[in-house]
Formats: sequence, structure tokens, C-alpha cells
Amino acid sequence: MRILTATSEYRQQAGFLAVTLGSFDGVHLGHRELLRRTRAAADAAGGQAMAFTFEPHPMSVLSGRPPQLLQSREEKRRALAAAGMDMLLEFPFDLAAAAQSPEDFVRVHLHQQLGADMVVVGFNYHFGARGAGDAAMLQSLGRQLGIRVDIVPPCRSELGIVSSSLIRSLVAEGRLREAAALLGREYVLAGEVCHGRQLGRQLGFPTANILATEGMLLPAFGVYAAWAECDGREYPAVINVGLRPTVTSGEDMLPTIETHCLGVHEDFYGKVMRLRFVGEIRREQKFASLEQLRAQIAADSRTAAGMLGLI
Repeated sequence: MRILTATSEYRQQAGFLAVTLGSFDGVHLGHRELLRRTRAAADAAGGQAMAFTFEPHPMSVLSGRPPQLLQSREEKRRALAAAGMDMLLEFPFDLAAAAQSPEDFVRVHLHQQLGADMVVVGFNYHFGARGAGDAAMLQSLGRQLGIRVDIVPPCRSELGIVSSSLIRSLVAEGRLREAAALLGREYVLAGEVCHGRQLGRQLGFPTANILATEGMLLPAFGVYAAWAECDGREYPAVINVGLRPTVTSGEDMLPTIETHCLGVHEDFYGKVMRLRFVGEIRREQKFASLEQLRAQIAADSRTAAGMLGLI
């Protein structure tokens, strides 16, 4: 998948171009329908498919702080490539872009620069200054400029209309099985393994520790069964997300993501680990002693093995 950072980089080519617009945070089931239609339209016309999104996320510019997102930039790229996009346009979002009128956005970027033949958007898509443009306006502007606009209806589930905000709330509540059903995959966190206090090793359960960073959406503090990927290998794992109240206090109580790969004593320091959360085992709690903590970790490991289909 080719990655562009400006509409001018596309340099209009002969042939059909289908473009889908959105933030695509999580690339959930609703997003996948947009991507499917875009890919299908491009294939039917022997053309190319492009995903058009903003980078950074508009809320980080409009609110002045990075929002908690369902995916890192790299994870989003991976998912959009897997969905069959030929190109990803990560349009730079700044105050100038935020002030552009809906009409100018469509005329300059979609029509003049890209020469889009078709645009695919969700039913609730908004664009332009203060979100004044909506899907109906885009369709009207498209008719004037010779751009076909396909408006995709909502993707519904038992929990309501599938949306990034709904999935974020499920993740924050620790309801990862339900979040996975709407994502169409497990929820993923990734980061570099850093040195910790090595208490897990002393307890007989060595952990790979990833520091929580600003903008990282953590599940509710607790213990989870997961699959850990590192260096092309996959390991069954039990993960503690939280403050480690049994062994830390005061200023040391910062969120961590501690991963124990079942039956593995490998050194992961300095490597990037990707964690696919399968389900919650229990909420984080404080134990009266390290012996109680050790016994609970052993029990959690057995529970995780069962949830992962190993026993």
C-alpha cells in the first residue's frame, strides 16, 4: 500500500479512482463495509482504491491533546492495507485544514487534486469547518462535479450502531469480548518492552513490561488472557493492566502493562511486543502478601490457558 501525505502527491492518473473518507479508528465492522465497497467499485472499473484520513486525529488539534484511540498509526496502516487499499492518504490536519469550507475541501482535494470518480462515506460523515458538511451535502456537491457518492448505512449490532466511540467505551469497561465482536478482531496494544523491577521474575512469573503512553486506550485495570506477538512468534499470555497496588504506592503508581508469556522465560527487552486481548479474567486487586499474589498469578495463568484453548 502506497502512503501519501498530500493530495498533490497523487498526480492524477488515467483510470478510475474510488476514495473512502473517514477517521477509521479501529477499522471496525462499519469501516470495513466502506472499505469493501471502495475496493469493489475500483475492481469493477479496473481502477484503484484509496483511503483518505487525517493525521493527526482532528481532536488532537481542536482540543490540544491527543485523544485515546483504538489503534496506533502503524496498526491502522496495517488494517487498511489488509482491507485491500492501494493507497492511504494521511492528509495533514492543522488549523488551516480545520478552517477549510466543505465546498473547498471537495472541489480542491477530491475533484481537482485527486480527480476522484467515486467517494464512499458513512451515513454520519461530517467534514469541513466546524463539521458543517455532511453526507447529503457531499452527495450534492458530487453531482455538480461528476463524482458519484455512495453513502453507507449504519452497521448495527445487539449493542447498538457500531462506532469507534461505542468500542472505546467497551474497552474502557474491560468488555473486550464484546469490543472484539464489533472490531472483527481482538483489541490490540503494542509497545517496546522496557525494564521493570523484575518482581515477576522473583515470583516465578517473569513479565515483559510496556509503559502506558499518552493517548493509549487501556482496558479497565485488571487481568486478561491474550496472545503476545514478538519477532514473528506468538505466545499465550496473561496480562495485568494497572497500578500494581500490592507492590507499588504513591508516586510510583503509574499504569503499566505487564505480560507473562505462559511457560516462557525469554528476554524481550528492547523489542516491540503486540498484545491481542482475548478476554478479562478479573479486575485488579491488592493482596495482603507476595505469597497471595504469587498464588493468584498461578491461578490466573491457568485460567488464561483455558480461555486460550490450551487446556
